[in-house]
Amino acid sequence: MVKTAFESGLPSDPVLQPIAREFLEGLMAEMPFLATDLGIHQWDHEMPDLSPTRRKKWLDLLHQVQSQLADIEVSRLSAEDRADWVMLSNQVELALSDETDWNVTKKDPNWYNAVISESLMSLSRRSFGQTHVRAQHLVQRLRKAPQLLASARQLLDNPPLVFVEMAIEQFPLAVPMIRGLASAFSSIDADTAKDLEASSGELISAYEEFVGYLKQRWLPNAHGDYRLGEKRYQERLRWQEGVEQSLPELLERGYQELNRLRTLFAATTTEIDPMASASEVLARMAADVPSRDQVLGSVAKLVDELKHFVHGHHLLTLAENQPPLIVETPAYLRMTTLASISPVGPFEEEAKESYFQVTVPEEDSSPSQLSEFNPWTLAIIAAHEVYPGHYAQFLRLAEAKSTVRKILWSGAFVEGWAHYCEEMLIEAGYGQGNLMMRLAQIQEGLVRVGRFIVGIRLHTQDMTIDQAQEFFQETCMMGPDSARREALRGTSDPFYLIYTLGKLDILSLRHSQEQRLGEAFNLQTFHDQLLAHGAPTLAVLGQLLQDAAEGDRS
Repeated sequence: MVKTAFESGLPSDPVLQPIAREFLEGLMAEMPFLATDLGIHQWDHEMPDLSPTRRKKWLDLLHQVQSQLADIEVSRLSAEDRADWVMLSNQVELALSDETDWNVTKKDPNWYNAVISESLMSLSRRSFGQTHVRAQHLVQRLRKAPQLLASARQLLDNPPLVFVEMAIEQFPLAVPMIRGLASAFSSIDADTAKDLEASSGELISAYEEFVGYLKQRWLPNAHGDYRLGEKRYQERLRWQEGVEQSLPELLERGYQELNRLRTLFAATTTEIDPMASASEVLARMAADVPSRDQVLGSVAKLVDELKHFVHGHHLLTLAENQPPLIVETPAYLRMTTLASISPVGPFEEEAKESYFQVTVPEEDSSPSQLSEFNPWTLAIIAAHEVYPGHYAQFLRLAEAKSTVRKILWSGAFVEGWAHYCEEMLIEAGYGQGNLMMRLAQIQEGLVRVGRFIVGIRLHTQDMTIDQAQEFFQETCMMGPDSARREALRGTSDPFYLIYTLGKLDILSLRHSQEQRLGEAFNLQTFHDQLLAHGAPTLAVLGQLLQDAAEGDRS
């Protein structure tokens, strides 16, 4: 199955094609959970293998592919193959850095929790293949997961204290999910059910022992630095997103956008109530929230409304598929994620369900934790995650011709597209001029540009976590709980600047098209063209659009 999926969209160049195939197959073997999420099921029974033998095999492949790609005469490749070559080259450089420089397996214990949780959930809640086969594959992954934790004990090397503290908090949150895995398989044979229950119990015991190990070994002794530093930050940003701008140039862009949004924010709050302060207007917005048990139902109504708006206003050609299922965020993501999409994989042939995951507040939540669930902010979040944002893009991803660009995604394009959509919707008339809706969109923009600035300053300057929280509160108008969540996220997600970075670059591409086409410019056509090439870096996408435009003129 995987070979057919790979063959159909590999580069056409006879030299580049086998290189791409070997690297992508190696990547799937390296990260089996990624293959499952993509809808490629050859590795459904596997877990990442961090043994020295496997690490050497992967490193040897990376060096081999790096050398082979360097030998290709890029100028002779077609535009599509050049795009694939760039994506492959950058991914190899990034992977080599992961192995030899900044290795997350040595620094972040919660990486193991995230990988194990995703590996198990991808098999338990999607309905591809035969149920009993999926259950058996899940048992195999469950049995291999404790070995991953054993590897963690060997590999962890002076992790940052904040990473250890977050892991100690988040590991126990995954236990109910592990304990409940068997409930997803009601029609399996007794032996498999018994194996599933036993292996789940063994993993829960391994989780409990690992948390004890973290408390004893690393809680008093973790002194590592989560910061990447200027050189590493710049290099990784170049490989991940094709960004050539210097960090001072990037910060200047970020502060320009911050100033623009703060000006709009002040003007909008004044227009809402010229006699009230900004904080009073925000408090009025935050007070209009559903009860905890109404959140998911409110989200479902918004998703349906947004789908009809996007279609009716001709903003984007939507691929045919059922709306995502709306569920609570898995426990292992709750600490740093308010909402997210778990989409159907672009290679999936059977299970078409996707999940819009919402972090519904706990029963005893404070008012500030509930404030983000007001109807206007919820609408902007739903636009970002579902229509016309992530979900709409991921469905279109399945239609892309390039296998490379279906698998290797640019975060700045994916997150930038979703963030761009928030503002684009208001521009198109969503909310019918409701000032609270506009304010919610601006406030979400302030959060994203806060990530832009904080991400760089946390990792390349002397900003502390407490200062980052203060920045989100005072400058980005966030509540204390949300601001703390964003500051903590920045320590382990150094490139969450990609939201604003991607939005600004998409706006730049749009401006170029508008200048080129004049009155012939059509917004839906532009959006459809953006999403037709998979998920490459925006630099690669811009070149593809330029090549297509030059082809049209010739």
